[in-house]
Amino acid sequence: MSLFVRLKKYKNKTKSSYGKLYAETVYTGEVHTRDIAKAVSENTTFRPGEVKGLIDEIVAEMKRQLQDSNIVVIDGLGRFRLMVESEGVEKKEDFNIQTSIKRIVCKYLPAGRRDAEETGNKQNGRIKRNFCDGAKVKLWPGKD
Repeated sequence: MSLFVRLKKYKNKTKSSYGKLYAETVYTGEVHTRDIAKAVSENTTFRPGEVKGLIDEIVAEMKRQLQDSNIVVIDGLGRFRLMVESEGVEKKEDFNIQTSIKRIVCKYLPAGRRDAEETGNKQNGRIKRNFCDGAKVKLWPGKD
């Protein structure tokens, strides 16, 4: 298994990187809950419907917890939190929940750990993301 990339020329003439080739990820498809449920069921004693039901319940509970102003941490997966984007106001009295809040967004930070081996300092090491660990990259064999 590999993560595919193709080379793409940068076209913004106002930037110093104009004309240079950069790697761009090529996605070969999507995997949905039912696909994950089927794959998990093949490695466990659970049936696909049971796994899907469990995933659905986890998602519903995450939504409840997030909307109750909690940060949800799924070990090995990452942290989820809701944030609001609002218009700026001059005085506290000018702030109105109904009109000042532009939108609510869900932010996700993938699980990871600091790599202390490179620097010898646990605080200054690079962060390695769990999903990226061990990923291999290959050039896309298809047409660009």
